[in-house]
Amino acid sequence: MRYFSIGIVALGFMLSLSSVSFAEKPKPSKGSASAGASGSTASASKPKTSPSQEHIAKGIGAYMARDYAGATAAFQAAVAADPNRAYAYYMLGQAFRAEKKLDDADAIWQKGLSLAARDPNTRVKLLFVIADLREQQGRWDDAIAAWKAYADFLAAVPKVKGYPATATERIQVIERRKAMEADYGKVKERIQQRERDVTGS
Repeated sequence: MRYFSIGIVALGFMLSLSSVSFAEKPKPSKGSASAGASGSTASASKPKTSPSQEHIAKGIGAYMARDYAGATAAFQAAVAADPNRAYAYYMLGQAFRAEKKLDDADAIWQKGLSLAARDPNTRVKLLFVIADLREQQGRWDDAIAAWKAYADFLAAVPKVKGYPATATERIQVIERRKAMEADYGKVKERIQQRERDVTGS
């Protein structure tokens, strides 16, 4: 379960890198045509980035270098620069998780989810990592509910890229895990009862 969790987080993280855009499309200025004629279009063609985007780019660089503390600081700065940007919360949660601060990751992802109503690409990422975190926490019923929420969102918004088969597979694995734990609990109770019968206690 642990190795699957590491792999699934890595997959989600790489998907996030492939879909994020750090640069906003530049808006042409009124004098862009004449500027082109005079050869001064270099500044007009340079992409503009917001402070939040710059912090996110810095954070991802630190994260890929395994400087998780640096990544956390950069993503926190991104959140401070734009508190309504759900993607910054997603990335901050990834950094917290890498630092094994699971409660912090959980809280920040929940905050991001509350802001992602109009950002389906980030919302699906948040639903994915939250479901995976519930598994890691051993909260089986919550994990099943979270994977179902992920699958339901993909079904409702088909244009969003995701992995519905993963949700189905994880739910099946969790159901088997729950059944095994229930069986083990019954066996353990029988053993304890026999010990009590032998000792008379």
